[in-house]
Amino acid sequence: MSDSIETTPITPASEEVRKFSQKIESLAANPRHRGAFFTEDATAKDLALVTAKYKDIKVYWLVDPQTDLIYDAKFFSYGGPISMAMGEILCSLVRGMKFDTACDTSIEEIDVLLRDETGVFSTAQPIEAAFANLPMLLDTARESYPASKALALASLHLRQQAAANPGAPKRSAYETLTEADNAWLAKPKEKQLEDVELILNSDIRPGLNMDGGDLQVLDLEEGKTLKVRYEGACGSCGSSVGATLAFIEDTMRRQLFGGMQVIPFNTPEDPANAPLQGGQPVNQGGW
Repeated sequence: MSDSIETTPITPASEEVRKFSQKIESLAANPRHRGAFFTEDATAKDLALVTAKYKDIKVYWLVDPQTDLIYDAKFFSYGGPISMAMGEILCSLVRGMKFDTACDTSIEEIDVLLRDETGVFSTAQPIEAAFANLPMLLDTARESYPASKALALASLHLRQQAAANPGAPKRSAYETLTEADNAWLAKPKEKQLEDVELILNSDIRPGLNMDGGDLQVLDLEEGKTLKVRYEGACGSCGSSVGATLAFIEDTMRRQLFGGMQVIPFNTPEDPANAPLQGGQPVNQGGW
């Protein structure tokens, strides 16, 4: 009588538990919506450009300001396959969708769209962890839309006025910019600060947060001088008075007021609370 020996079957590599679905792998390897839109792309079509960034992913949406329908969408990510696939599937999903509906997209919806088969999650790790960036990304988009929509509607109104009065003297770019600056200066300070916070939350803070920093608004004098304080890692970063400062100032000038000056101040512990060295506006490269 021979002894029987139990053996454990060897699982082929192809049958090993996957970290994520084949659909994620395919979309990450061949993204169709990776890229960016710029202000010129939006203005040429009388659309609003909404950008939102959170950690390793940024989305660009072109939105019809009159209907709030998303005309087109692109994304950029320097994350792994899951982040790439999320950006790709989100762009496909939101095109033609109402803006608010798109911002309500849930982690569960993304997971279902990225599954290979019904009932099997798209990732081995919990989907709440795999797609954790989604809620904050969409919240950032929601916060930035009002300012982008207002700008697009104002631009559309000017075009319509020009079309209705073809014989009227054409306004120079300088006149148009001057009018926009005067409109900004006429706003109540409270409204100006709200607009500043919108821009900071959509275009500035996400990048600072990624590096362990933040930015606090101290004051806005006469709508022209924005006093800020760097927080966290940004307080000791050399670029806080160089490239980062230039990027912040350029963003404020392009989107709010052409003559904006941004001056960073030292930490609250500094009794002098004096501007950081080199804190005057500079003309350097972007962030």
